[in-house]
Amino acid sequence: MELFRTGARFIEASSDNDLPGFDIDEVASALSNMFSHQDGTLDLSPIMIGLSKSGLSDIVNSWMGNGINLPILPEQIVTLLGEERVSRFADELGISQESAASALAKALPKVVDQATGGSDSIVDEMIGQAGSSQGAMELLSKMFR
Repeated sequence: MELFRTGARFIEASSDNDLPGFDIDEVASALSNMFSHQDGTLDLSPIMIGLSKSGLSDIVNSWMGNGINLPILPEQIVTLLGEERVSRFADELGISQESAASALAKALPKVVDQATGGSDSIVDEMIGQAGSSQGAMELLSKMFR
């Protein structure tokens, strides 16, 4: 859940806060509901499904690893995640779809970046399956093409 709190804090810290007056834990919970498996681990499948039809792989690939995270526009978030998923996030927080897409555009790069870098990341979990960090990054990269 700390990963999603980071995303929520990133939304809160933005100068044009799309979620004024919302509790960090409420936003983190909505992010978690959107991007978590039942066991609480990060679920990137909504992003991977959207990549196959969105043409946004360069942007999403930049969020992984140690490079600069390319920004994503709110309308690209809707393309990436789908209108239904963004609408559910908006409904959960009682905000407009536009505000939800804008908030997700700010949070998602940070959440994916944090989840795929450093210790205890998705990459670390995949090293055992892929044999090396390079193999894990190649596997992740293939998932996001």
